[in-house]
Amino acid sequence: MGFKRIRQGQKAIIINRNGEITKIDGPKITYLVLSKLEKLNRFVANENQYLVVKYIDGHIEHVKGPCCIWKNRFEHEVIQVKESYRLDESQILVVYDRDQKTNEVTRRLVPGPVIFVPKSSEWIHQFSWHAEDPVNQGHLIPDLNKFEILNIKPDFFHYHVKEVRTLDDSLITVKMMVTYEIRDINLMLEKTQDPISDFINGICADVIGMISKLSFHEFLLQSSTKLNNLDVFEQLKQRSQRSGVIIKSIIYNGYTSSEALQTMQDNSIEQRTRMRINAEIEKQKNDLKNLRLESEQKRCKLESDLEKLKLNFEQKCSDMKLKFDLENEAIKNDYKIKLNELEEAAEYEIEVKNLKINEDYLESLKNLNVDLNKYQNELNKSKFKCEKLYEIV
Repeated sequence: MGFKRIRQGQKAIIINRNGEITKIDGPKITYLVLSKLEKLNRFVANENQYLVVKYIDGHIEHVKGPCCIWKNRFEHEVIQVKESYRLDESQILVVYDRDQKTNEVTRRLVPGPVIFVPKSSEWIHQFSWHAEDPVNQGHLIPDLNKFEILNIKPDFFHYHVKEVRTLDDSLITVKMMVTYEIRDINLMLEKTQDPISDFINGICADVIGMISKLSFHEFLLQSSTKLNNLDVFEQLKQRSQRSGVIIKSIIYNGYTSSEALQTMQDNSIEQRTRMRINAEIEKQKNDLKNLRLESEQKRCKLESDLEKLKLNFEQKCSDMKLKFDLENEAIKNDYKIKLNELEEAAEYEIEVKNLKINEDYLESLKNLNVDLNKYQNELNKSKFKCEKLYEIV
């Protein structure tokens, strides 16, 4: 007995002494007499969730969010909040549906992008595949990878084929990486539960079959060529094609061997490396000597060319000087000849003019009735003499 308060946003039920149930929404204050009040728990789902509601009569209902349901123990057995399946464009869900009337089960694929909420009659396929050991790369553990959303974009895994015996009884572990892509999901679901397991069997068969025909030395020489070639892995290709999965590439990541064999191999590698380094050192020394000789030859050639250029220059200078001197001497001679010719011409002209003057003088004396013979005699007696006297008639 007494007053009971139900707050705003809450719900409750009241059970009286007769077992009758009354639902109450808050806010409210009620007085109880020989009755019991029970507050209800609220279950909320947002737009990316849904509610799984199991009723006491056994049927199940899936309610897509956003929604809210108050759990009543007289109506609901269990209410669960679950996340919706959010798929991108490279993801697919495999969904099974059971017909309530015929009890027939059908399968369908739900591709992304989508936010998917299964119906109460539907369930999602659970995949269980081999997966890589997180602490031991290359070791695959069965059923470690459990998932519902299937990725159809290319993926890869590492696998180490252990204890492979060569033709000369050497035990080695071969490290491989396989890239694959799912092409036919229905075929894969029909033919295999774990395609990774099929790949492992195919890789082991192909690697063991190939390496068993080779000695350890031949394996070292041919491994990088053969084990990177997808055509060599016939068993792997056949198994993948039967299961609807395409092998895109296979990559050889090296090998490991026993400690004794590895020590021998390391010593052999060390010796080969030392020999190669020594050979490279000798080659570098020889190259250095050849370079020095070539440099010395080039230097001598340059000095010789320089000396030739110097001699040629001096010879050209000497030739040019001689040519200049000869030309200068010829010019001087020509000048002297021309000067002499000019002097002779001048002297001749002076003499001609003097004779002309003398003739004109005598002619003037004659015109003055001067006795020229007498004048000549007088002139001969004086200090002035006329070298030649012309008789004028």
